[in-house]
Amino acid sequence: MDLSQIEKQDLRTFLATVYGPQANSWSINASVFNQTYKMLHESRKCSDLMDLVPRPMAPGQAPIKYITKNVRGILLRKLKDNKQHYKVCIGTSALKAKTKIHMAAMGL
Repeated sequence: MDLSQIEKQDLRTFLATVYGPQANSWSINASVFNQTYKMLHESRKCSDLMDLVPRPMAPGQAPIKYITKNVRGILLRKLKDNKQHYKVCIGTSALKAKTKIHMAAMGL
């Protein structure tokens, strides 16, 4: 399946926000799209786990109140239909996938 010019430009714009201006020179093809999809899937898994991490407790806060509020916050984050990724997750996933995406852009 070939990508349309608009899809290629959208993908190039996204990759440039993740990898910087060097991505503007990459050839965008279906293989690059597939590698980008895999990268985002990994980032999503990381972000789903990050939703479960308790937030820091403020000094002087009652531990029971903190735990109750934190559990409620975790549940609300999981219930929310949120497609956002944590920056640390996208950064780590992007770093791990950069070579594969760049090689796909070169047709390798």
